[in-house]
Amino acid sequence: MSILNKIAISCKQATYLHEKKKEGKLDGAERFGLWFHLLYCKFCKLFIQQTELLQTATRKLLQTAETKFHLSPSRKTELQKAFEEELKK
Repeated sequence: MSILNKIAISCKQATYLHEKKKEGKLDGAERFGLWFHLLYCKFCKLFIQQTELLQTATRKLLQTAETKFHLSPSRKTELQKAFEEELKK
């Protein structure tokens, strides 16, 4: 088995390692394997770019929604009581 076969990882492994990297849990070998894979795999590079773009857009959308849409305390209490009544049924 050549050294290239030892360090080359699949696209499935690369996406897994990318998710693990976002959590800050990659060791040195995994970091190198991901880096090496992204050198030659344009599909994984594109997937990661698109995923990060979607995550950024989602965060911005949620932040906007939190600042624009708030329930009044009375409406919140009203809805909570309605949910509790439904759960009792």
